[in-house]
Amino acid sequence: MNNDETKSAGAHAVRALLKIVFSVLLAAAVHRAGAEVVVVRDAKPAAVIVTADHPSAVVHYAAQELVYHVERATGAKLTVVTESAAKSDARARIYLGDTSAARAAGIKAGTLAAESFVLRSQADVLFIAGNDGSGDPLERDTSAGTLFGVYEWLERDLGVRWLWPGELGTYVPKSRSISVRAIDATIAPRFFQRHLRTGLSFTSEHPALGFTAKAAEDYAKEQTVFLRRCRMGRSERMSYGHAFTDWWERYGKTHPEWFQLVNGKRGPAKSGARYSMCVSNPELHREIVARWKAKGASDFINVVENDILGLCECENCKAWDGPAPADAMKYYPPGSKVYGSRFVSDRYARFELAVQQLAAKENPNVTAIGYVYFNYFQAPTSGVKLNSHVLLGYCPSSGWYPRDDDEHAWYQRQWKGWGDTGARLFVRVNYFLDGYCMPYIFAHQFADDFQHDVRHGMVATDFDSLTGQWGTQGPNLYLLLRLHTRPDAKPDDLLAEYYSAFGPAAAPVKAYFDAWERYTMDNRPLLATAFADRIASRWRSWAKVAHRVFPTECFAQGETLLARAAEAAHGDRDATERVAFLQAGLAHAKLCSKVAGLLTLADPAATPERGAAALAELLAFRRANERKWIGNFNHNAWVEDLSWKLSKETKQAPDLYP
Repeated sequence: MNNDETKSAGAHAVRALLKIVFSVLLAAAVHRAGAEVVVVRDAKPAAVIVTADHPSAVVHYAAQELVYHVERATGAKLTVVTESAAKSDARARIYLGDTSAARAAGIKAGTLAAESFVLRSQADVLFIAGNDGSGDPLERDTSAGTLFGVYEWLERDLGVRWLWPGELGTYVPKSRSISVRAIDATIAPRFFQRHLRTGLSFTSEHPALGFTAKAAEDYAKEQTVFLRRCRMGRSERMSYGHAFTDWWERYGKTHPEWFQLVNGKRGPAKSGARYSMCVSNPELHREIVARWKAKGASDFINVVENDILGLCECENCKAWDGPAPADAMKYYPPGSKVYGSRFVSDRYARFELAVQQLAAKENPNVTAIGYVYFNYFQAPTSGVKLNSHVLLGYCPSSGWYPRDDDEHAWYQRQWKGWGDTGARLFVRVNYFLDGYCMPYIFAHQFADDFQHDVRHGMVATDFDSLTGQWGTQGPNLYLLLRLHTRPDAKPDDLLAEYYSAFGPAAAPVKAYFDAWERYTMDNRPLLATAFADRIASRWRSWAKVAHRVFPTECFAQGETLLARAAEAAHGDRDATERVAFLQAGLAHAKLCSKVAGLLTLADPAATPERGAAALAELLAFRRANERKWIGNFNHNAWVEDLSWKLSKETKQAPDLYP
């Protein structure tokens, strides 16, 4: 080949290479441009929602939710069609669920992990396809991957936020046009269980204090929808709870050796009393496993101790104990059941491990579920090692917010100490039963706890309970829910989402809640004193001392700050209504404080007659405002039932503890 031929061949190769590169770049550019799917243009539908010809209940509901939120944002109502009916439709498409088009694009929804989903945009197409079960889309055990994918997209591209149950609590930014930003992601929940006990079963002997029956029914529906929008659910079904509550009746006569030995006696101290187990007894372990095997040897075996301290004094149980830490009693008040009790964490760790290893001979995948609770809450000290097939619910019997820094760090060390054993941990705390209906804000300290636990291996949650005080405790509840889907986000960034829903009133609303958070955090000594000297429970009889922690005069600053917020919101209907929602919540709390001061069981001079007028005012307020959903009034009534002199009976339960 001569030089001219060589040059010609070289030039031809360069041109061919450039052509290939240009084609690749052009194709990539076209793909990127095409990935921005136009859903609504100038308040008119530009896309259609497409499902399989026979969509599941989850996909059907996901389509409804997508239509609802897009219409709230733009006024445009998207059409939902099946694949067969959509063949001649030239508009852009949002494919929901396991469609033929999704499978052709390589998205195999049925092979995804439970509750997982794919979000993928292509030219004029958005796929939202997840692992979907066949059950009720609002039921927590139904895998609802496609529904969760819709919520994820609504958050990402529309800026939708769910603040509290109901339409007013659904924040949807207005826009005349919506486009899908380019995305190709497979997303799964960070925690295999995300659970807030709903608080819908609270009942009172004085039903007039709570919701009317129809309002209670409607509130339950709204809250159920809200919790699903916040992606509450679970990927694995597990059953747990105090496991041996009926064992004395079943086995007390034939096997008393399976039960606690206290003062030389086996079993409960008196008839009907609670009791713990003799957890070192290998025959007890075998019986637990035998009962589990008879029920099918599932992947979870429940070994949660009864709702009482570990009390067994037998030599074998004591031999399993580790040395008590020097600070074992430092953060328990003298009135606590734990104060002065024996430190027994190591015996329970060994018990859980023994049962798990025995059950693993029948099912190698089995996980033993226990609690770290009462006098076995603190981390073990003997060096005992567990494994990932031991799952422990972290359930402090103290440590309510607010805490001082030293106490806060101590509780976090207990979590890490249990994690260092090799066990997996889930949150099983009672902290959200605290606060009654007061503007009791501990948002940042809670978020710090939650994120610490995430960094140190948290795999699931079970919060007891959602008391639903949306009108006074919004920041607490927003972070509680939002951190389940954005556990690594900065808390202030998440709170900024919440405040942004108040539009021009965002800054004064933030100032309002900041003031209440300072009030809560600064009044830790007052809280400790009030609950200790009035023998009140943080979870059950808060209304005995509400007037001491939140006296009526303390509400003036909050009223002033909300008045400023209302002024700032003027002209913005949604912002004005949301500020009014907070004002109603504060007015309700103030009325409750007033009644508490007159009817509290902590005052021997209190009588139903003394508080009759104030109580009538409170009940009239609840009837007039019950459908605003400022709070779960049934929970309020449940607390008030054991806090106020509402009849000649005291109603103070004998087994309550602070």
